[in-house]
This record gives sequence, structure tokens and C-alpha cells, in this order.
Amino acid sequence: MERLYYSSPNQSYYYPTTLNYVTTSLEGTKPIKNSANTVVNNDFYIENLDQVYDTYPLFFQNATTINIPQKIKRHIERKIPKSYLHKIDKNTKCAVEKCLLFISNLTSTIFFDDKWKSLSAKILNKQFKKGKDNTITYTYVVEALKYKSNTTDSIIQTKKNKLGNDTYQEGITCKSYSFTDTFYSNNLVKYTITNPEIIAKRNKFIYSQIARATDNVIATNLLKLYPRIDLPSESKLKAEATRLIKENHRTKKGKLLTKLNNHSKDYFKDASQRSFVEENIKAFKFYTDISYMIPTIGDAKSGGRVVDSFTLMPGWIRNLITIDGEEIVLVDYKALHPNIAMSIYGGSKKFLTHQQVAKESEIDLTDVKIQHLSFFNKEVWAMRESPLYSYYHKSDLSMIIKIEQEKWNSEFKHKITSMKMFAKEVEIMTECVRRLNGIGIYVGYVYDALFCKESEREIVKKIMNEVVIELGVYTIAD
Repeated sequence: MERLYYSSPNQSYYYPTTLNYVTTSLEGTKPIKNSANTVVNNDFYIENLDQVYDTYPLFFQNATTINIPQKIKRHIERKIPKSYLHKIDKNTKCAVEKCLLFISNLTSTIFFDDKWKSLSAKILNKQFKKGKDNTITYTYVVEALKYKSNTTDSIIQTKKNKLGNDTYQEGITCKSYSFTDTFYSNNLVKYTITNPEIIAKRNKFIYSQIARATDNVIATNLLKLYPRIDLPSESKLKAEATRLIKENHRTKKGKLLTKLNNHSKDYFKDASQRSFVEENIKAFKFYTDISYMIPTIGDAKSGGRVVDSFTLMPGWIRNLITIDGEEIVLVDYKALHPNIAMSIYGGSKKFLTHQQVAKESEIDLTDVKIQHLSFFNKEVWAMRESPLYSYYHKSDLSMIIKIEQEKWNSEFKHKITSMKMFAKEVEIMTECVRRLNGIGIYVGYVYDALFCKESEREIVKKIMNEVVIELGVYTIAD
């Protein structure tokens, strides 16, 4: 048995590895086959496909440690009435720990633009049920965390639609939760769980996630890569941030990299258009401080995309890691999703680029790149409001009609387009990783791109270019 070791301050771990590819699908739906004819099954539903894929971010660490925002524990102990806590568990300390465990499911949202997170009722029920008791305890946890009075705010809130109801559709959309503004803080503290039953359940879930990871080509590749990665020091991060700020560096979403310099975000009138160094570094520490995340395989809503510490950390920080002491490079497909759309929906173009769209549409190149991140995934009305709509409507009308009709008619509504496109993307990236692993090359994964050692760049490009054409999508890796 091959052993993979991951170190933390107190222990090491080893796990068996295999190379079988599986994905998961939406709870409550029929089995779905992706373009590789692989039946996909279900565990999770993820609401925000562009940003949050880790319903429960679990790490290679002992099951007792969780990260929570400051002040929440004290608030639960002092402000939430005991009558609310005792519905959860007659043991007050156990009830508090269950509240903190729920909170830990939302901690990662503080590092994303969209603060909402969908949580599966089925998984929450398993996470919080007591022994063989079938009482749905998690609803009491939610009730306690939503408690507020004239003098205190609730800790969490549920997302509402225009009618004021929870955004929940059975078999389609789980409830979404977030912290209230009062408790939305990225100043985190670690809490050590003491309740044996909670620890046992967390251990069981961690092992199940490891088992899923070892049955997935991309995730197994990552497990083999992790021991060879070295992370940048905080001093190196700060030096790189200073250099990038001088160059007016912008993120993939067009946000200007900025230092807070002890100011609050409210100090900047255009704070939503900026990405703050201090927050980026806190996110980096969250995903790597104790250990790396166990690679998480998404459901059919994300096409089986894999999420780990390196997909979630800020790109400019990820660029500073090394593999075997060697600097890395990112090998990225050019306009992969527009070209996937052309492939799936019968578009007329091949090897489409952002530059080509910018030139033909007379839209700024930066805007084209940003719009392409979400254009095909939007509701029909939102697509029509995009600057790209008139370009595609004029150049590929039949393709746009097919996409719109599918969004209207599918049981998944507008999400069906992204489901298909993400599934195709994952099929392509899985085959790339499979072939690279076959010749002893292990790579980092960032959805539609791979990162590798500088010395392996050309072979990675070659295989990526071979695979994408063989699978019927016409673009190139660079």
C-alpha cells in the first residue's frame, strides 16, 4: 500500500490511493451521466458555483479543531436563553459545541464575495442527531443561532427570496445561511471540541471524505502532490503584495489589489472593487495554517469540480508556492468555457479567444474576460443584460436560442447550462491529469487550469492540447 504523509503540529496521517474517477450528483434527482458516460451520484448541493464549492471544508487534522469568528462562543453562552440551548441538548456545554460546529460550516464564507452558503438538510441532520434518536436536532441549532432580542442581534440568517420566504426548493436548492453583519468577522479563533459523540461523528465524516478523494483521479493526484509543496513565508507574501500593488495588479475578477493599512474597508469608497492584501493573507492561513483541506469532489451542480486549499486561496499567493523547491507556472486553456459552449450547443466558432470577442464586439478586453466568467451560467434575463449578449446573439443566434430554451425548460432552470459546461470541463481536466500521472507528473488543479513546475510546462501544455481536441472542444493551453 502506498502511503501519503501529511504533518500537523501533533501528528501524521497516511492514506491508501487509487485512480478511479467518480463524481456526485444532485440529491433527489435521477442519476446523471457526464460526457465520459460516468454515472454521477449525490451528496451535496452548492449554491454559488463561482466561489464556494466546499460545503464542509475539512482538513487533514484531528477532528477536535474548528475555526470560528471571535466573540461568537461568548455570545452563545451569555446571550442565547438556556431554553433554546436545552432543546438542542440537556447538557448546556454540548449544546454550545453543536452551535459552534454549525458556525464552523460557515466560517469559510468570510473569505468570499458572496457570504451565503447552502447546507444540505440531510447532512446537517446526520451531523447533529444524537445517537439513534431521529429528532431533527439541527433545526433547534438554527433556531438558537437566529435568536435575537431588543438588545442583541442573531448570529446567522437564512437567505430569502423576493416574497420573503427561504430560498429552498426540494430536490433543487438547499437553504442558504450566512452570518449577520454583527458577527461577520475574519478574525478567527480555534476552538477544541470536547464532546466524544461530536468528535466521533467528525472523524467518521473526515474518513468518508478521504475515501471519496482516493476514488477520484484529480483528488488522488493532489494527495500525491501535497508532500512536495512548500508554502511562501508571510514576509515573502508581504513583499510580493507590495510589488504587485506598485504594478496596479488586478485579480481575475478585475479587483485592484490593495492594502488596508489599518483602515477599515469602509475607508475605501470602491471597496467592492478591491481585493485586500490583509484579508487575502488571512484566507491563505485559514486554508493552510494547520494543514491542507481534504480535496472535496463537488456534485452535478459543479460538474464534479474538485476543491482544495489551492483552488480557494488567492491566485497571487498561490503563484508563490513551489513544487520540489522549483517555481510553478499556471497552464491555462484560452477561453475554455466559451469554446465548451460552442461544442455543446453547436456554435459556429473554433479556437475562440477573449481577444477575438473584444475586437469584434468593441468591448474592453478586461470586461470581456470578466463577463465570460459567468455569462453562460446566468438566468436568461441576466444574460440579455450582459454586454456579451448582443455579440453572441449576432454571431451565434442558434446557439443562444438553444441555451435559452434549455434554461427555460430544464428542471434545473438556468443552472443546467453550467452543470453541462462544468461536467465537460471536469472530463477534460480529469483526462489531462490521468495522462500526466501516467508519466509520473503530478500537478496542481485550478478548475480549468493546471499548475506545475516550470521544467514540466511544455509536456503539460502538450497533453492538455491533445486532450481538449480529442474531447471535441477547440481551444489551446498556454
